[in-house]
Amino acid sequence: MATLNTTLTLSSTDVSSNRLNISVTDTLTTAAAGPTKGLSRETITTSDNQEILDEAVSGVFYFYAKNLDSTNFVILQTTASVQYARLGPGEFCFFPSNDGAGIEARADTASCIIEYGYWKKG
Repeated sequence: MATLNTTLTLSSTDVSSNRLNISVTDTLTTAAAGPTKGLSRETITTSDNQEILDEAVSGVFYFYAKNLDSTNFVILQTTASVQYARLGPGEFCFFPSNDGAGIEARADTASCIIEYGYWKKG
């Protein structure tokens, strides 16, 4: 087994009438062997949905993606074309994928570069 250390911090003084200050830390167990994809960059186009994680690969994966484009957004969806995320310029996400759902990306207006990685849950 291997570990992945994560921290999420949300803070704001003006997003609502109450001050927001949340920080959550966790150590996630990942499979020492098995499919993983270290940090990579890929150009995502508008012409077709580009598969990032094949639905035929079984298991849950911790998935990270960041849209490196400064203007356009990227859609993330299952390989069955169910959209669930829209990453605006510079935005990122981190979540556990659903077993067998796969992950695809598609640029909406113009090609975008995304940075991504995934690690199989242990």
